[in-house]
Amino acid sequence: MSTEELMTYAESRGHRIFYTELRNIKAITLDDGNSYIALSKSLHGIEEKEIAAHELGHCEYGGTYNRYSPFSISAKAERRAKKWAFYRLVPPRDIRAAFTEGVVECWDLAERFDVSCAFMCEALEYYRSVGII
Repeated sequence: MSTEELMTYAESRGHRIFYTELRNIKAITLDDGNSYIALSKSLHGIEEKEIAAHELGHCEYGGTYNRYSPFSISAKAERRAKKWAFYRLVPPRDIRAAFTEGVVECWDLAERFDVSCAFMCEALEYYRSVGII
């Protein structure tokens, strides 16, 4: 999935994405009944796509959190957002198809799916941990 496809998806789901100057962070998602994603203007390429997918994961899972609430668990929200990004950018069925074709190295898979090697390795680790691949 490309960055443009992610943006189209976000728009179709009513999530508003805008680019702005952000200090010390690359993105933030806010939810007040509507979802807003602020992405740093400094983001480009693969990093922009991966971060946008992660932030959309927060919107799709309802996974924003209130840092002042004792009941809001940030690790849970982050894990769900990351999981959503994995399934969108490197779907398990496509990973299995790549394996069948002999593409098995993390860096080769990352190139094939146009994601960073770190993102791909993390996705593979997650999929293996839950028994998907």
